[in-house]
Amino acid sequence: MLVLAVLAGQVPANALELTLEAAVHTAPADTPAVRPDQLPHSRVALGRGPIRAAWLAAPTDRYAHAVLGDGLEAAQLRIDSADGHTHVATLPATRVFEDLVPRLVALAGAGDDAVMVVESDAAAGAALTLWRVEGAGLVRHAASDFIGQPNRWLNPLGAGDFDGDGQLDLAAVVTPHLGGVLTLYHIAPPRLTPFARTGDVSTHRLGSTALGLGQVVRMGDRDALLVPDQRHRRLQLLRWDGQWQTLASVALPARIDSALQADGADRWRLTLDDGRVFWLRLVRDPPM
Repeated sequence: MLVLAVLAGQVPANALELTLEAAVHTAPADTPAVRPDQLPHSRVALGRGPIRAAWLAAPTDRYAHAVLGDGLEAAQLRIDSADGHTHVATLPATRVFEDLVPRLVALAGAGDDAVMVVESDAAAGAALTLWRVEGAGLVRHAASDFIGQPNRWLNPLGAGDFDGDGQLDLAAVVTPHLGGVLTLYHIAPPRLTPFARTGDVSTHRLGSTALGLGQVVRMGDRDALLVPDQRHRRLQLLRWDGQWQTLASVALPARIDSALQADGADRWRLTLDDGRVFWLRLVRDPPM
């Protein structure tokens, strides 16, 4: 059953708190991996398990949307597997991978064995897709419906157990520029089936290459999602428990302008659009 809801629940006072602290404006050292024919501005995902690396390749300008910083998208998804082979999925001429970050997912519990990525169609907009190596080929393991209109996009958030049933689910924000809707999906191959939605969430700024404005937060037997509101002036920790709960939130002194960069447990570094840098910390009382 799919549930569309407003934020209806609150956890007890002082159970969780989000705090901001000014940080030194220095970027952490980062030497990203590079692979052949890689899409500009994209990142290589390095994994442990059956998938050792995944990247977006074969840049093309055949999809005129340009929400991710330029007019190029990827025609291919490539994977280096643990057995030393490189597997390639090539989309038809009416589709592209409209993404910059292949997200590795451990479906079988034995290391990274799937890739979550956005696939967009010239007539129907974006869909959330999950790819795996099956047999000798890289195949689409499961996919959501396309949004249904051209030039409509979604931003994947990550994987976790969001309904407490012990099974892995996926999360994404649909149309983050036009009234973002946080959507949770069950993995039911060949489909990704939505089961909960809530609005006033946006994890991307139009034209930006920063996609990680939201994060999955591990919370015992039911994971939560740390996401900005539509205006990017508040960060909120949301959890689904038959209805949406706001576990904690914090106002920002300006709009968030960067990905949330994890720095240890329950701490993230972020930059605002006025140039200030902050540490965001989740305080758990008692620890969860």
